[in-house]
Amino acid sequence: MRDHTSKITPAELADFMPTVEAQLRQELRNYAVELHQLAYTLPNGVGEHDFLQLSGRMHAAADQVVPKGT
Repeated sequence: MRDHTSKITPAELADFMPTVEAQLRQELRNYAVELHQLAYTLPNGVGEHDFLQLSGRMHAAADQVVPKGT
């Protein structure tokens, strides 16, 4: 266990970040699904198309591969 003064080594950070990134990507996918479902509940369909587009962009962003070093 670490105390509050411990430093994380670059190797430890490299092991930790893919897990955090995967969790954040999954959360973004889940929010995209929720937004997609919410879009169909809007009164008179006002804004439905915009929310569906945003949901699609969120899902695409969650699946986007970012090259290392950028």
